[in-house]
Amino acid sequence: MDRANDPRYNFDADPSLDEIIAQQGKGPITDMSVLHGDFWPKEESIEDFLAALHEWRGHKRADPAA
Repeated sequence: MDRANDPRYNFDADPSLDEIIAQQGKGPITDMSVLHGDFWPKEESIEDFLAALHEWRGHKRADPAA
């Protein structure tokens, strides 16, 4: 692919939002269920989720500098 002649790689290009949407082949979300994440078991409580989130972020480390 010759990037020199490809408008997607033109540093000076100033496409409108509609042009960007057309280039990416995307459009408005009509089905909100596509935004629903399925990463946490339904039987787990919100407290369990928040505890895991804090652990993932490193808030439960014995040495905060680690």
